[in-house]
Amino acid sequence: MTLYTLFLFIYFCYSFECSPGCIGGCEADNTCRGGCSENYFNDTSCLYCKWTDVTDDINEAFIPNGTSCMKTTNIIVKSTWLPEQKDIENITTEKIVTFTINENSNADSSFCYYRQKYRLGKWFRLDMKDIHTDALSISITKNPESSAFLSIDVTNSQRDAYTGNCLAHSSLNETRFEASMLVPVLNPIYSADSKRDENFYYIFVNVKEFKVVTVSLTIKTINGKTGVSKFNLTQEVADSLAKDLSKKMYVHFSLEQDGIICYPVCIPNIIMKVILFEVEFDGDYSILIDTRGADRVNYVQEFEYVVNGSGYKSSKCLNIWSGKPHGVFADEEPNGVSVRIEGKANTKRYFGLMSEEQRANLNAEVRAICPKNCNSASGNGNCLPQEKKCLCENSFGGDDCHKLCYYNGNWQVNDYSSLCYFNTSHCDQFCKCEPGYTLVNNYCVSNECKNGNLGSGDECIQNSEGCLTNCMCDSSSGWKMSKKKRKCVNVLCGNGIIDDLYMKGKFLRKEDCDNGTNCNSFCQCLDGHIPDPNDPMSCINNNISGGAIAGIVIGGTVGLILILIFFIVLLIFVLRYKKVDINIYKIQQPTYYYYIRGSTNAPPSKTARYMIDPIDLDYGNDTTATAIMDTRFERMEVNNYSRNKWLMIIFHTPNNPKYVFYFEPQVLFIRPHSTPKLLTSYMTLHCTTKIRDMKIPYTIWFSKSKSTLESIASLLKDKSFETWTPEDQVQMDKLCKNVRRHCHYHITIKTDAASSTHIDMDELNMSEKPIAEGAMGKVYIGSYRSVPVAVKQFRWESLSDEEMTELKQEVIAECEIMSKLRNPFIANYMGSVTYIPQVSMIIQFFVLGSLGEYLRKDKEDYVKLPYKLKVRMLFDTARGMQFLHENRIMHLDLKPDNLLVNSLYTDSACCIKITDFGTSRFTKKNNKNSEDKGLGTPIYAAPETYHDEYTNAGDVYSYAISAWELFYQEEPYKEFKSLFEIKDYVESGKRLGFDTSIPMLLKGLIQDCWKQNIGERPSFEQICKRLVKLDEDAINHLELDNDVSDGRIEEIINNRTQRMQDQLNEISHD
Repeated sequence: MTLYTLFLFIYFCYSFECSPGCIGGCEADNTCRGGCSENYFNDTSCLYCKWTDVTDDINEAFIPNGTSCMKTTNIIVKSTWLPEQKDIENITTEKIVTFTINENSNADSSFCYYRQKYRLGKWFRLDMKDIHTDALSISITKNPESSAFLSIDVTNSQRDAYTGNCLAHSSLNETRFEASMLVPVLNPIYSADSKRDENFYYIFVNVKEFKVVTVSLTIKTINGKTGVSKFNLTQEVADSLAKDLSKKMYVHFSLEQDGIICYPVCIPNIIMKVILFEVEFDGDYSILIDTRGADRVNYVQEFEYVVNGSGYKSSKCLNIWSGKPHGVFADEEPNGVSVRIEGKANTKRYFGLMSEEQRANLNAEVRAICPKNCNSASGNGNCLPQEKKCLCENSFGGDDCHKLCYYNGNWQVNDYSSLCYFNTSHCDQFCKCEPGYTLVNNYCVSNECKNGNLGSGDECIQNSEGCLTNCMCDSSSGWKMSKKKRKCVNVLCGNGIIDDLYMKGKFLRKEDCDNGTNCNSFCQCLDGHIPDPNDPMSCINNNISGGAIAGIVIGGTVGLILILIFFIVLLIFVLRYKKVDINIYKIQQPTYYYYIRGSTNAPPSKTARYMIDPIDLDYGNDTTATAIMDTRFERMEVNNYSRNKWLMIIFHTPNNPKYVFYFEPQVLFIRPHSTPKLLTSYMTLHCTTKIRDMKIPYTIWFSKSKSTLESIASLLKDKSFETWTPEDQVQMDKLCKNVRRHCHYHITIKTDAASSTHIDMDELNMSEKPIAEGAMGKVYIGSYRSVPVAVKQFRWESLSDEEMTELKQEVIAECEIMSKLRNPFIANYMGSVTYIPQVSMIIQFFVLGSLGEYLRKDKEDYVKLPYKLKVRMLFDTARGMQFLHENRIMHLDLKPDNLLVNSLYTDSACCIKITDFGTSRFTKKNNKNSEDKGLGTPIYAAPETYHDEYTNAGDVYSYAISAWELFYQEEPYKEFKSLFEIKDYVESGKRLGFDTSIPMLLKGLIQDCWKQNIGERPSFEQICKRLVKLDEDAINHLELDNDVSDGRIEEIINNRTQRMQDQLNEISHD
């Protein structure tokens, strides 16, 4: 008996997933109740070891050791990113170095990012001065007895560099014991004022935890960067996939452990990790390789090997697929590539999967698609790789777009006696029943279905209401499977209207009721009830005699008329003062303390004395994602199965700004022996976030006294774990003496948030300090789903709540417009965070920053730009502005600081991208200085804007000032002492001066663009045409490039790239 009681106790007790660092257990999964134990980072989850800032003067670090965190004091003391030479061992090529890492090894931080900063490891240095090959092959092995997770990091940064560049990273997981990494030989990275007399590769070999491991390290020099293919798609494999199009093969690409570090032949200016694979097959079908399931940016290149007359083997790019979605709906598409490969006879083809992420690991889905090439030669259809199938013309279908036997309600063959209706359940593309199904009246029927039962996949009992011969609901007539299965329910049921119901085009019946009292979910009256004559939506008990009903109806009608007259008069006055606010369902509900002491974890059942149906909520979106800002609802039915006790249910809604779950009512009381009660759950999502399988807890209380339950609800309201006091507990103990049963469970959300530009702040990793600051606000660097981004937060500190709300709506509206704009010369808008008071706008991050950072000599990155590059920058800016004006968008603050540099190479497809268009007006309300009138930056503002006159011509004027500044690389009006002098100067018709060095074509363009009369200024379409001639004329002005230094430009690019990597390393997460 004792064992049986213990078993029941364990069975009904609910346990949470609790980390080993927790003190006092957990109140939710990975949420500790009493804080974290020693050596753990106290962040309530207690999952990670205590964090140690590597910049602090410390002598201890905390490193994971299985389920605990161990402290070590063997810290390498260093003043820069690199240890002193005494802590680094020199290594040479072609020599095996064996060493052991154990608890006595030194702990240090790597130049590659790890969440756990300090790791046990060993440093090495390789002298690169006498190495003249293309690459290094670095091999590493560990002893088979060790389960250590081993990592190796390589950098070409020198000791005096600002920080270490993570050139290469690879690892051996717990079950892998050897690996080889191909690393290119690159120029060393120095600081700006370095003597540049060193050239070393630094290597840090380290382990993830307190593990003992013996390591062997070997470095060899090699020529040629060709690696070994990790995957070969042969004819046999391809044919196997083509025989069954539903068959999928998943290929794991571990770029972290197997990737080659190199400059890919198809993207030769970016270092990436590459895994090679080969494809060799022939056939009238295609193979699809799809990596979008990982939702990470990656690329695939196809190349061929070319051997010249001297026998030198090189690679030639044939094709490249980008994993960055493009187009109007780019933000709604996942990252990743979808590559269609068609068969070629007797041809081996070479491919490479590439990623900029050092730790990228992903699974690629490989499958056959589009057999017979969709019969495209006959015009039947075309292959659609994104959908992984053929897109067929009308009357054609199936896997290969053949002529359908049954289409649009008509047979397209003469003899169809042995055929089933195409597109019905278990009927294949050739109108034949699948194995195990029998043809009955042109439907495919399971044996269970014929015998009055349900087979696998069947929805309803054969020939029941709304059910077809094949035990499937007649969806063409609006019937669908009910939540309880076995029966069909019409989609019109629940719309608040008494509808006529049809099946297969024939009248079936009229609804008894619809969503009213004593009305079931099939719009039929409950047993013993009939339609209510006074309320068509409801039903009443049918035990009353006909005469009594007639008397009640007549008397009730007369009384109702009198009552209606009274209420009409009353409502006229009430509605003047009170209006129902439907937005109430979009606000957070009160918090009720989740009190489960003495409670059992009991899902709804008669045994548990209560029932909730449904308990999985999809809010009508079981197969589609839920749109952001769309308020959805779903009704739930609650039963009290206890014999003599009141039931109280409290829904403990999450108080999270990302979404609102609103239950009406939130607290429900049900007397014993009562009919089921209906409640409604509303859901509003404020951003794209993970909600599927989210749990919303509720507590169930039973008591013979309703007042006891009301007191409990009142006591729990507006309380939390932090605010629950001992006095509250004493009062609860008294109330619980009258509670006969107490249990808890949860509602599960079964839908997804739709992809949108409303970004979840938790997916956005941001720097702590801004990288730029201006009148509009602050700009931070961050990463969103592994893509570097710039995060702009508006400066609204001085606004009132009303002004902030109004301005927030303007920003959200502007973000919606920006999300629809796609142009090569406009900075990509990625989304915004709008569900919290501090609104943020997220755009693509540009490592080269803004044009304004290169133009003035007091700037750190000042550099003399080539004249032809300046013309290209002006051309790109004009093309971007032409696009904005064609879409009726004024920039209002066009200047070099709002021109992002995409490239500093003249032959690039795009050198400049425009940003911050329209956002200057968001700062106007924040500007409390009435003297500083108008939008934009004063030195670039057109004279008419000082009188609040804003037109496209104002942007043209700002373009002229920017063009003057770009050519001379000097601050406009720098000799003026105040903005008022500039204002008076330009309003009088005066402009900036020129010298003889400026080409006449450029001078004429600038002068036309800043004319006083706005009607005389050219449009950006006209400016683009004139810039074509300017570009052709650039060859005649080579003297303007006498002081241009290509080396300085390369240095700036390298330094800024390194700076970005350092910033991302600080904010990234494993």
